[in-house]
Amino acid sequence: MAEKWKEFLATLSEWAKDVKTLIKDNLKIFFIILGFVVAVIIALVVTTVLAKKNKEAVDVVVEETVEAEEEYVIPEDPMEEDAYPEINDLMKKYYNAAANGDADTISTLRTGVDDKEIIVIQKKADYVSSYPVIKCYTKKGPVEDSFLVYVYYEVKIEGYEEQIPGLNVWYVCRNDSGSYYINEDPQDEKVTEYCKVLSVQDDVVDLSNTINVKFNEIMTENTELAAYMDELAVQMKVSVGEELAKAEVTPEVTPEVVEEETEEAEVQTEKKVKATTVVNVRSSDSEGADKLGKAQEGQIFTLLEDKLNGWSKIEFEGQEAYIKSEFLEPVGGSSSTNTEDTATKDQPTDEEAAAASPESGSATVKETINLREKASTESNKITVIYGGEKLEVLQKNKDGWSKVKYNGKTGYVKSEFLE
Repeated sequence: MAEKWKEFLATLSEWAKDVKTLIKDNLKIFFIILGFVVAVIIALVVTTVLAKKNKEAVDVVVEETVEAEEEYVIPEDPMEEDAYPEINDLMKKYYNAAANGDADTISTLRTGVDDKEIIVIQKKADYVSSYPVIKCYTKKGPVEDSFLVYVYYEVKIEGYEEQIPGLNVWYVCRNDSGSYYINEDPQDEKVTEYCKVLSVQDDVVDLSNTINVKFNEIMTENTELAAYMDELAVQMKVSVGEELAKAEVTPEVTPEVVEEETEEAEVQTEKKVKATTVVNVRSSDSEGADKLGKAQEGQIFTLLEDKLNGWSKIEFEGQEAYIKSEFLEPVGGSSSTNTEDTATKDQPTDEEAAAASPESGSATVKETINLREKASTESNKITVIYGGEKLEVLQKNKDGWSKVKYNGKTGYVKSEFLE
């Protein structure tokens, strides 16, 4: 065994001498090979570093892309009528429950139903007989399985046969169990802005104006019903106020509570909005709701809530009221304008407004309206004229329509919307 080990060492020694001799005889080639190996190693290191940096750059691009995708794209798709049976069922259940004053059922179908809302639902049911007509016009919402639903309804008031038209706007989502519900608190400003933009698209404005005209025609034909609807808003306010007073529980007041309430009140006083044109003030967020009066251009109100359906809840003559958000703009909280004085002035009725509209010459549009080819709501729409815009009245007709010229285009608008 020792002899074999000596032989192995001798062989290894001879091999080392041969390698040494080979390198010595080919020293130039050896250094070329060594340099190549070193270059390959350096290249591998540099490639690894660059690959890592490229990956980091790609990750940043992907992150920015994902963030950009969160900006919701506003579609231009037209409204679909009664296209989703599940949504139709949801709305029929909701309005049937509203007619019956069933606040428990409504609470399962809609978020944001507080104690005050429950009282409003129950009291309103005392005056509502039924909702015989429900139609759902939908637009796709900002997230999957969400919709903006424009509900056209006709309501029958106790003691009257007329079916009064109206329009509500709801943001509808699907919950974890797969059922649709009305989401009154999306908790995402981007969703709110998305819904507002959809609510001022041409087809939505057209639907809203058509319903508004239909409502006004019914009120014009039935003055007794019109007077009752005006009274109803006051009755509702009194009834709800009485119930709230009964349910009110006086809490234990501590200095901390007083301080918190004072701070909250200071914040709320800063939420002021100003009307950008003459616009109707209504009892709820619907074109068919009772009209409480008119806001004058420049009139300032306290903003109570900026709703996602394109309406704003404001304080008007000591009560909650609604104006379309598109006709309001924010103002500074330190304004000392006395809105009470301007709000309590006598306001003209729709009939008086139509009679007072100019026979010819320049006129101002009071609300967003459609310019149509003929004097009919069924006629083709030429364009949309926004509140505050000026136009030329060519002829005022006895049928309630006026022939006008706007931006070089001639057509017809309802006289009641001109001043």
